[in-house]
Formats: sequence, structure tokens, C-alpha cells
Amino acid sequence: MVVVSMLIAGGNSTYKGITLFEKEGECISENSFKVFQVLDSGEALANEVKQGYLIPTGLTVLFLNEDGLSYYDDQVIKIPSGKCAKQIGIFKYSAKSGMEKTVPIVGIRNKIEKVVIDHLFYLLHNIIS
Repeated sequence: MVVVSMLIAGGNSTYKGITLFEKEGECISENSFKVFQVLDSGEALANEVKQGYLIPTGLTVLFLNEDGLSYYDDQVIKIPSGKCAKQIGIFKYSAKSGMEKTVPIVGIRNKIEKVVIDHLFYLLHNIIS
């Protein structure tokens, strides 16, 4: 079990231990995740699991309770086709063992393939030239 204390800091709706990035990061997974703990604030700690199996891969993440989503223990969060789990921040907490942990905060976002980005840059370059 994880012991986490999260406090609202000031008026900016950020929590202790949570750092959100200014821009979305890279896709870190297209696999499903299994929730192992829901925090009092509604966020969920989850382990990535291999597609078609519930075998943990070793990646632990935090899902924010965006758009009023609620989570429950043992819930399997599936990543829809064309989307991925993108890193949007980091979460630092103390495990029950007293060990400090840092895990990525992820959001389910649209996936843009590198091929599409390369093609857009190619088109933009030809328009400018």
C-alpha cells in the first residue's frame, strides 16, 4: 500500500508532489493499466499491464481525475485505438516502506505518429521555400 499526502497548494489547483509539464510529453505506452490504489483526491496509481494479459510490466503511473473521471481499485484502464498514455507530469510520493518514489503522470491523449509529423514538416518546408 502507498501512503500519500496531497495538499492543495495556494489557489493554483496543484497538489504537493505533483508537477505538471507546460507541454505534453511523449507517448509512453499504448498498453492497458490496472489501478492498485485510488488516492483520497481521486487520482489513481496504476501499473501498466501487457495487452491481453494482466501481467505488470514494471511501469507505474498516476492518472489524474480529469473531466470528473472516477477510478476504483483493480479497474483496468484500456487505451483506445489511436490514443496513448502521454506523460504530462511527474508525481513524487513516499511508499509505506518509506522509500521515495517518482512516477510519470499520464493522460490518455491522441497519438500522432512520427511519420505524420515528418510529413507535415515536409509540406511546411515546401510551402515556405
